[in-house]
Amino acid sequence: MAYIASWYWDKGRFREKNEDSFSLQRVMRNGTELVFLAVCDGIGGLPEGECASGFAAERLTEWFYREAGVCMEGIFWRRRMKKLVRKAFFDIQGGLERCEREEDICCGTTCTMALVKNGRFLLAHMGDSRAYRIGAGEVCLTKDHREGGVLRKCLGAFGMDEAEFMTGFLKKGEGLLLCTDGFCRLVPEGLFESCFADCSGSRNCYRRLKGISGFVAAQGEKDNMTAVFVRYEGRKSGDARAADRRKI
Repeated sequence: MAYIASWYWDKGRFREKNEDSFSLQRVMRNGTELVFLAVCDGIGGLPEGECASGFAAERLTEWFYREAGVCMEGIFWRRRMKKLVRKAFFDIQGGLERCEREEDICCGTTCTMALVKNGRFLLAHMGDSRAYRIGAGEVCLTKDHREGGVLRKCLGAFGMDEAEFMTGFLKKGEGLLLCTDGFCRLVPEGLFESCFADCSGSRNCYRRLKGISGFVAAQGEKDNMTAVFVRYEGRKSGDARAADRRKI
């Protein structure tokens, strides 16, 4: 495989339920591995936050297999993908609005997602979660769409605004970390970079994510904590891919 990937999902020590949801999908198409990752954080001040985030994560996962993966087979897939992402967000928004009309439940969720092929990625972001590029320096790729303590961009409750988009490229050994605000809010600058600099294998990455969560909880974080990490290992030759299959 061309990527090492792992995830961590924890309600934390103080919350009764986890209002975060996530998705991590990997699929081979025409000999190329495609990766989809997303974190969704249900808005805690509204009812049924876990339903809103779960609905968004589930719909986006279905969308990846139905539409996005096919689009990624093309050469200029990132140009076309923005239109598909907007449509997917619009469909999720419509579902949450129907829930409000029919069930009288006003709920919402943030959403930060990425699609990756051969190290090239497209990032879409709404809310106050974070996306970091890890390797040769720790870089936060997303803005905080919260102003004066009020969330300005989300899916659901307050109507949908335009998502923030970013494209980029991962060199061999670099990774993407998507996480909710509870996972990163109390993390000192540079900790993610130091934790994943020598990380090898999915189990090791999971232990690093769990360790970060424990550190954050010890600092007094009370929110749910969710993170998804993927590191690009570079393209592999046909012989290397065949060796991987034999190992499996």
